Amino acid sequence: MRCVVLGPSALALRHAAALHESGWEICALISMPPALRPENSADIDGFGRQYQIPYHELEEINTPQAVRCIQGYAPDYIFSAWPKLLESRILAIPQFFCVGTHPTPLPFNRGRHPLHWMVVLGITDTVMSFIRMDEGIDTGNVLPRVPFRVAPEDTISDAMDNMLAAAYLGTRLLCQRLPLDPLMKGTRQDHEVANYWRRRTPHDVTLDVRMSVSAVLRTVRSFSAPYPYATLMFRSHLIKIAKASRSTLIMPRDRIARLEPGRILRVSPPTMTVKVDDGLVDLECMGAIPPELLEVKYIHPPSKYLMDREGSRTMDDAAASGRQLVT
Repeated sequence: MRCVVLGPSALALRHAAALHESGWEICALISMPPALRPENSADIDGFGRQYQIPYHELEEINTPQAVRCIQGYAPDYIFSAWPKLLESRILAIPQFFCVGTHPTPLPFNRGRHPLHWMVVLGITDTVMSFIRMDEGIDTGNVLPRVPFRVAPEDTISDAMDNMLAAAYLGTRLLCQRLPLDPLMKGTRQDHEVANYWRRRTPHDVTLDVRMSVSAVLRTVRSFSAPYPYATLMFRSHLIKIAKASRSTLIMPRDRIARLEPGRILRVSPPTMTVKVDDGLVDLECMGAIPPELLEVKYIHPPSKYLMDREGSRTMDDAAASGRQLVT
């Protein structure tokens, strides 16, 4: 079987490894230029050089240039880990169909940043769903599903490793089944019960001292390396939090219960101990802790600092226009 692998990420690399080890012919690997690659990109070019597979970089996939490039290889299948939807002009190229994946039990939890949301929500049991791609968002017929776990203490990197292992196993399984059933129809999804996860934003990984201990821990784990880390807002600073854990500080429970959220109990760089909604957390900071933080007793919810900034801008605007503020 002849195939083309699309994508700049480690997922594309796992597809390629499984296809190669199954004896399939990988006609081409197609990735993105370095400046456009996502945070979880992988060395697709290196894999191509190692196994003498043609390698291309495309800024966009749904273009006449991309169509000509892929059509030239006359693939039986396309295995896609491309971070954008494929349009009909690409989906129509292979002799049989395009294979995609999504790490949830489709039709549930379609959409953006699924591993992030699973870590944040504490979802531990999931599957890698292989799909026969169509133009919708994770709407294609479901092919094999491979179970994997996101353990309660897993970081986003751990979850990614588990997902990639499932992707490899599922690709190997398809390599066994597709020669026997090249037009594999799969199982139609029940679109009536589907839900979509939205795109993650910086606000979703900004900590709030009113969160519970478990919510803080899950949020930090959901955006740890290789991502740019969750943040804690303090005045004009956005402090990156590399790690969070239940505090080792010994204190009577009744005293902890009387502390308001945001109380700083200990600062021992790079770690600070902070009271949140239902307990104490140790937050390990990336880089230096702002000197002002060593002199205060509280961190406020992010809304206070945002309102302080807005108030300052309002005062500046009023001064510039000669108006007086009525308070």
